[in-house]
Amino acid sequence: MRRIQVVVVVFVIALAALAFGQTKRSTGVSVEEELKRLDHKWLDAEKNGDTDYCDKFFADSYVLVLAGGQMYAKDQWLGILKAADHPTFEVLNPDDIKVHVFGNVAILTDHTTLRGHDSKGNRMDGEFEVFRVVTKQNGQWRATGVVMNPLASK
Repeated sequence: MRRIQVVVVVFVIALAALAFGQTKRSTGVSVEEELKRLDHKWLDAEKNGDTDYCDKFFADSYVLVLAGGQMYAKDQWLGILKAADHPTFEVLNPDDIKVHVFGNVAILTDHTTLRGHDSKGNRMDGEFEVFRVVTKQNGQWRATGVVMNPLASK
């Protein structure tokens, strides 16, 4: 009888281990939600002058295309953000974020409201439709490209 109890206990432990191994671990946050939060964190870093975060988050191949057609590589854009005469962003807010994931590449589209000025006080307010590309590199999402398109005046 004792032998049967031991076999049953071993069997139950083995089944529990197998069942636990089959359980999918989840952080409770979908990839889409993670990327939406990342979109906000990214723009908050630019708005608040957190260039250390931007430097780590932007891939070496990062390219930004502004609404006027100006194009900046990672080092150029970081140089602008770090400069003493950097732009001041009062509002830099994405909403209506849509996420499209293709393996290790994700495309985010959003409506971004920008309110701010350059170092000379010239306003640079606007509403933009923005196309962002992020890629997963070594397990981390990194920004690789941005294209901003101005919305027509309302």
